[in-house]
Amino acid sequence: MRRRLRPGSVPAVLALTALTAAALAAPAGASQAGHPDVTPLSPSAAPVATHVVRLITGDRVVVTEAGGKKQATFFPDSDSPTGTAAIVQHGGDITVTPREVMPLLDSGALDPRLFDVGSLIEQGYADGAGLPLIVRGSSVAAPVPAASRQVRRLPALRATAARVESAEAQKFWSGLRDAKDGASKKKLADGVRKVWLDGKVTPTLDRSVPQIGAPAAWAAGYDGKGVKVAVLDTGVDATHPDLSDRIEETRNFSDSADTVDRFGHGTHVASTIAGSGAAAGGKYKGVAPGTRLLIGKVLGDDGSGTESGVMAGMEWAAHSGAKVVSMSLGSDTFTDGTDPMSQALDALTEETGTLFVVAAGNVGPNASTVGTPGAADAALTVAAVDKQDRIASFSSRGPRFGDNALKPDIAAPGVDIVAARAAGTSMGTPVDASYTSASGTSMATPHVSGAAAIIAQEHPGWKAADIKGALMSSAKVLPAGAFAEGSGRVDLATAIQASVWATNASFGTYEQGAASDPVTRNVTFHNTADKAVTLTLSGTFTRDGAAEIAGALTLGADRITVPAGGSQDVPVTLDPDVAATGGTYTGTVTATGDGVTARATVALTRDLPTFKVGLKVTMPDGTAPDSSSLDVYNLRSNNAPERLLLNTAGSATAQLKAGRYTVLGHVFKGTKAMSFVLPDINVTDHDLALTADGRKAALIQAKTPEPSELAPASLALSRRSDEQDIGVTAILSGMVGGSYVLPTAAPQDGVLASTVAQNLRSRPISARAQLPAGPMDLSTQYVTATSRFDGKRSLTAIDAGKGTEADLSAHDVTGKLALVRVGGESVYEVLPRLAAAGASAVMLVNSADEPLAIGAAADVPAFTVPKSEGDKVAAALARRPVTVRLTGELTPSYVYRLVKGHLGAVPASQTYAPRRSEFADVRTVDYSPVPAATTDNLYTQASWMGVSAATGVGMGTPDERVLGSAQHAYLLAADTQWMRQVVPSGYLSAKSHSGQLTAYKAGTRTTENWFEPVLHAGTGADSKTQPTRTGDSMIVTIPKYVTGRSQFSEYGGGNADGDQTEFRAYQDGALIGRAPNAWVEINNLPREKSTYRFEMDAKRNNKWWSVSTEEHTAWSFSSAHVDEATTARLPLLRADYDLDDVALDSSVKARRSHRLAVSFRNADGTRTALTKAAVEVSYDEGVTWRRVSDRPDRNVLTGRLTAPGGAAGISLRVHAESTSGSTIDQTVIHAVHVR
Repeated sequence: MRRRLRPGSVPAVLALTALTAAALAAPAGASQAGHPDVTPLSPSAAPVATHVVRLITGDRVVVTEAGGKKQATFFPDSDSPTGTAAIVQHGGDITVTPREVMPLLDSGALDPRLFDVGSLIEQGYADGAGLPLIVRGSSVAAPVPAASRQVRRLPALRATAARVESAEAQKFWSGLRDAKDGASKKKLADGVRKVWLDGKVTPTLDRSVPQIGAPAAWAAGYDGKGVKVAVLDTGVDATHPDLSDRIEETRNFSDSADTVDRFGHGTHVASTIAGSGAAAGGKYKGVAPGTRLLIGKVLGDDGSGTESGVMAGMEWAAHSGAKVVSMSLGSDTFTDGTDPMSQALDALTEETGTLFVVAAGNVGPNASTVGTPGAADAALTVAAVDKQDRIASFSSRGPRFGDNALKPDIAAPGVDIVAARAAGTSMGTPVDASYTSASGTSMATPHVSGAAAIIAQEHPGWKAADIKGALMSSAKVLPAGAFAEGSGRVDLATAIQASVWATNASFGTYEQGAASDPVTRNVTFHNTADKAVTLTLSGTFTRDGAAEIAGALTLGADRITVPAGGSQDVPVTLDPDVAATGGTYTGTVTATGDGVTARATVALTRDLPTFKVGLKVTMPDGTAPDSSSLDVYNLRSNNAPERLLLNTAGSATAQLKAGRYTVLGHVFKGTKAMSFVLPDINVTDHDLALTADGRKAALIQAKTPEPSELAPASLALSRRSDEQDIGVTAILSGMVGGSYVLPTAAPQDGVLASTVAQNLRSRPISARAQLPAGPMDLSTQYVTATSRFDGKRSLTAIDAGKGTEADLSAHDVTGKLALVRVGGESVYEVLPRLAAAGASAVMLVNSADEPLAIGAAADVPAFTVPKSEGDKVAAALARRPVTVRLTGELTPSYVYRLVKGHLGAVPASQTYAPRRSEFADVRTVDYSPVPAATTDNLYTQASWMGVSAATGVGMGTPDERVLGSAQHAYLLAADTQWMRQVVPSGYLSAKSHSGQLTAYKAGTRTTENWFEPVLHAGTGADSKTQPTRTGDSMIVTIPKYVTGRSQFSEYGGGNADGDQTEFRAYQDGALIGRAPNAWVEINNLPREKSTYRFEMDAKRNNKWWSVSTEEHTAWSFSSAHVDEATTARLPLLRADYDLDDVALDSSVKARRSHRLAVSFRNADGTRTALTKAAVEVSYDEGVTWRRVSDRPDRNVLTGRLTAPGGAAGISLRVHAESTSGSTIDQTVIHAVHVR
C-alpha cells in the first residue's frame, strides 16, 4: 500500500518562520466603484502553518510548515516506554514512527497510514481532532477497545469503525498493548487482529450518453426500469426536476446532518445514471432513466467521507436490493486489493451478487495509480475517455499496484460531462441554474452504472460477474491499451445484444532480457442463451499504442462450441520473449459466430530485471537488532521507498532493478540505538550482499561543563541526489545505553549530511545514598511523568521487593523511599500502587547495569538506577537503615544544547566536549498566562530547533518546562542558528509562540521572556510580522498577541479554540473588508494617497490563558502607490509595555506602586516622534478608567499604578499620534492578575 507522491513537492529538512494565510472576505457592497478588492492571501506569500498530530500511541508530533518545507518535532507521551521515534522525510511526506510500533508494522498488525503525519494533517486528523479507526477483531461482535467509541459495525470486513478522542489516545493504546490481554511485541491485545486508519474518501472528479449507445438500448425497450441502482456519493438534490421522481430511498452515512447534496457531486452522478433531462427538455437525459435510485450519502457537505462510512453504505446498498452500486469516489491510497474497502467490496459481491462500479481515480497519467476501492478484484473499475474516445490525461492507469494485475476494467466518457446541478452549489463549470459541466472518472463511472442497470433489466437473473463480463466483452477496443482503458469504452448498443461474455486473463510480469518459456492461461467464454453457439476465435497482441506483434499470442483452438447456459475454456499462450521491450502489452481474443461477438482481454507487463540485495545488520555488541526503521531509496527516481524488514537474525532482502540506491535508517536493541546510511549502492547485473557492522559504530557522547542527564537527543542523516531529497531523523530520548552512528565515506555524488543534536540537562532528581562505606552518588534517571519537587529531601529507604500487593503488605512504605526491582509487574501498575501506599519517592532498580529510561504517570517522584548501584543500597538495607538524600527540580535549572553537522563523510569520532566559553547563555523565562495556583504543573510544550550551518538541517527536540519558571539554556554557538517555539500547555488547542532563527555569539548572555505581560496585538520583532505594501497591494501580518516588549509573537494568524477575533480594513472611512484574523492580502488599491484604518477585536479566555482576555486595537495611517520592485513597511505604530515587579504567574501585588512605561515605535521597532499620547488604567475590567499619564518623554509614557485590594486585574488603554500622522488606540482588558 502506498500513498500518492505529490509531484513537485520539496522535502523538508529545515523550517523557517513565515506566514499563515487567511481569507479576507469582502462584505456585501464592498466591491462598489472606488473601493479596492479584498482577496485571500495568495500562495506566493509562503504561508506557514503549525499542526499538532496526536498519534494512536498518545505521542504528539508538532509539524511546522513554511514555504513548502516542513519540520517535525516528536513529543513522546508520558507513558512512552522509550520516548524514541524515527522521523522520515521523503518528498513532501513525513512519517513519524515510535519505536514500540515498529515490530507491529512489520507484522502487519498496524496500518502504516497511522503514522503518516502529513496525510493525517491533510485529512483533518490533527490539532485536537479525534482519530477514526477500523478495528478488526476476533469476530464482528467483538467489543471495541476501551477508551474508544463505536461508530458502526462493518460485517463484510468483520470489523468495527471506532473513534478515539485525542485526549484518550494514550489510554486506548495502553489497552491494545496490555500484556495481560495477550499483547506482545508483534501482536496487539487479544480480540484485536489489526487496526487501520479510517481514511478520508473523496469524489474522483450531452453527447456522452449517445456516445456509449444508450439510445439503441432505449429503442430496444431497455431504460433500466425495475432495477435499483445505489449511488454512494455526496447525497442528492431531490427537488431537481431531473430527479424528483427517481429516488426510492435515501440514507445518511456521513457526518453531515441529512442527505441533501450541498456539494453538487452526487446530484451530477445520479442524473447521469437516471436523470430525465426535464429541466432541459430531455437534452441531458441519463443513461438509464427508468431506474429507481437508492441514495447513500457517504461523503459529507465538504465532499469527503471516511472509509468506514463508505463501507457502511456499501453494506446498506447491497442488502437493500440494489443490483448495481455506483461509486464515483476513492482514496489516493494505491493498493493490491487487500485494503479494507477492497476486501469489503469483494466480500459483499460474493455474498449478494451486487455489482459495484467504481471510479479508477484521477491520478493519471502515472502508472499503477488505481485507488481503492477500485483496486478490488470484483469491482468494475472505470477509466475516463473524452468524446473522441481518447484516454483522459487525468484518468488513473494500471497495472494494479503491488501485483501488476489488470486494472482498470472498462472506460466511459468522463470529460466535460453536463448533468444536473444541485441547488446552491457550483461544482464544476455551471452551464445554467440547472446543469453543470464536470470532468473526471467520477463522471465516467455513472455511464457504466447506467449501462449495467440496463443489462440487469434485460437479464434479471444475472449476477455481478455476468453483468461485468457482458459489458467488458462487448466494449469498443481502444488503442491506448488495457492498462489505460481496460477492455475498452463501454458500448451499450452491442452489450444488449450479447448472449456470450468472456473473462480476461492477466499474465503477470516478466523480466526484460531474461529468457522466459511460453505461458498459458485460460480465458472462459460464457453462453447465457438457451442454445449452443459456435464461435470462431482470433487473437491480436500489441505493445500499448504500437503495432501488432506477430507470433506472440497463440490460441489453443480456432473454433469452439459453447453449450447453452454453459462455458468453455480457451487456452491462450503468450511468449514473453517476443515482447522484448519493456512496457505493458495488451492482447484481444475475439470470438464471433451466430451473430455474436465477444472479446477477452489479456495483458502482460515486461519489466526491467531485478537482483537480490541482501543486508545484514548488527548492533555495536555484535547481536541482531530487536526493532528497526530502514528504507531503501532509488537515487534516480522519486518513487516511494521500499521498507526493509529485518528478521530475528538482523537480515533483510530486497529485489531491486539495476540502478543507484541508498539505505538510511535506525536500528534498536534494549536501550541502545544505531543509525547508519549506505550512501552508494550500485545494482548492475548481479546480486549483492551488504553489511552494516555495528561493531565499527561510534558512540555519540557529549561532555558538559556541569553534571547533566541526557535529555531528548536527535540524529539526522540526509542524502540528496538530483531526483531524491531524503531525511531520516532518530529521536533518541530513551537510549541511555548509548546512541551510535556508523562512520561512512563520502558519497560518489550528491550530498550526504549527518547532524547530531545532544541535549543534556540538570537532573530532575539526584540522589546520594549514605552507605556504611561512605556516601555514594547514584546514577539516577528520572521516570518521565512522575511527580517532581523542588528542593532537598532526606528519606529513609526501604526494600519493597517488586512492589506487589504482597510486598507492600509486608513492608510499610509510608513516608519512605521505596526500593523496587524492575522485572515483576508493569511499572504502570507498581508506581501508582506505591503512591497510593504513601511512598514519598521510588527508586527503581534496573535489571541491567545501566540506567533505564521509561515514562509512567504516577503521583510520586520516581527514578531508576543501574543494577549494581541498587544492589549496593539493598545490601546495606539488609544490615541497617539507609538514608538517601534527594535533590529535585520542577524545571531543570540549566540545559546544554549542542548541534554539530558534517557534510560528506560521517566521521568516526562522535565525542563532543565543548568548553563553557563556546556556549551562549540564554536565560529563558516562561511567564504563565494563568495564575500559579491553578496551573497544576502546567507545562510548556516547547522545542529548540538548532540549524547546522554545515548541513542546513534543522533539529527540533522537545523541551518540557513548568510555566512560571526560568532556566539557563546554554546553546552551542559555533556554526549553528537557533529558534525556539513554545506552546503554553499540553492542550492541543493552544496557540504557539515563536522566535526568530538567531545566530548567538559564544560567551554572550541574553534573556528571553516568553508570554511576558502585557500581551497585546501588534507587530513583532520578526520582520515577517510587519505589514508591507508593494505596488498597489498590502500584505497585512499582525499577530494577535506579542509579548510586552514585542520580543516574541504568536505563531501565525489563526485562532485557537474558543477565540473570537475580527479584523476590519477601511479606506478613507469606508469598510473594504473583514477577516477572522489580521493575516491577509488586500489588492487593487488606488495609487493616490489614502487614509487607511485597521481594526482588530479579540477575546480569549480558557484553561491555558486568562490574561489579556479581551483587546481592541485600531491603527490609522496614510499610504500611496509603491514601486513594484520595492517593498515598503506600512507606517503603523506599535505599543511596547514594560510593567515592573510582575511575578512569573503574570500577577502584581495589590496596594503596591508599580512603574509602567509604554513605548511607541514604528512597526519595525525604530523610535518615532509623538505629537500626542495618553495611557489610562482600569481596576474593574474596563468599566471605569483613570488617566495615568499624557506627557510623553520623546516616545515613552511613564506612570505608576497601584491596584486596590480586591481588584482581580489591571486593564490598560493607550492612545498615541505620531508626527507622520499615524495613530494607535489600544485597549487590553485584564492585562495582569492582581494578588
